[in-house]
Amino acid sequence: MRVAFHHIAYQPLAVCNALSMERLEATAARAGLRPGATAMDIGCAYGEVSMRLARAFDVRVTAVELDPVMAEGAEARIRAAGLTDRITVRRETSAAALTDHAPLDLIVAIGSTEPAGRGLREPAAVFSALAAHLAPGGALLWGDLFWKDEPPAPLRQLVEASGYYVGHDEWQAAARAAGLEVLSADISGDAEWAVYRTGMETAIADWLDAHPNHPDAQTVAATANRIKMMFDFGAPFLGFGLYLFRKT
Repeated sequence: MRVAFHHIAYQPLAVCNALSMERLEATAARAGLRPGATAMDIGCAYGEVSMRLARAFDVRVTAVELDPVMAEGAEARIRAAGLTDRITVRRETSAAALTDHAPLDLIVAIGSTEPAGRGLREPAAVFSALAAHLAPGGALLWGDLFWKDEPPAPLRQLVEASGYYVGHDEWQAAARAAGLEVLSADISGDAEWAVYRTGMETAIADWLDAHPNHPDAQTVAATANRIKMMFDFGAPFLGFGLYLFRKT
C-alpha cells in the first residue's frame, strides 16, 4: 500500500489539527455527557481523540475512518490501550456510519472532510444533516479552519481543494440556522499552531531521512512542501476554531 503524507505526519499528533487535546476535552466536558453515552468520532485518524473521550467521559465511541492505513493504526492503538470494549472502529464513510447508528449524544468532527456526506459542504446544510443524527440535547463538537480575512484567490483555491471554509462568526451563524445552540466558540492560539506544524514537519523530515529511496518519498516530500507553503502564505488569513453546538 502506498505511503501518503498524512499517514506519517499525523502519527505523533494527539489531535490532527491546530488544537490541543486538553482544550478539546475541556470543551467536550461542556456537553454534559453521562457514563455510557454514545459518541461518534468522524475521521478518527489514529484514534487518539476517540480514546481520550472514552477514558475521560466513560462513553461508547464509534470511531469512523475510511483510510485503511489509519483505521488499522487506530485499531492497534485502541487494542494496546485496552479500550476495545468502549470503542468500535468502522472503516466506512461517515454517511454510512451515521445512517446505521441510533441517535447520538455527541458527534465529533474535527477537520473532517465532508463529514455529513459526499458533496455536502455548505455549512448550514452540513450542520442540519449532522444534527439529524443527534439525540435531543445532543451536541456537535466541530473543529475546522476559518478565514480571518478575505484570502487571495489562489490561496482560497488551494485551501478549499478538499473543503469549504467560512469566517469564525459564519460557522456560528450556520449552526444557529441549522437549529443548534452555540455553547462555545474558541480560536486556537499560536502555541497550538506551533505544536501542530512542528509535529507534522518533524515527522515528515525524519521519515524522509530514514527512507530516501522509498518509491513514495518524492510524493510525500512534494505534499509536505505544498502544505508548508500553504500555511506560511496563509498565516495572516487562516485560523482554527473549536465549536460546541447543542441540539435543542
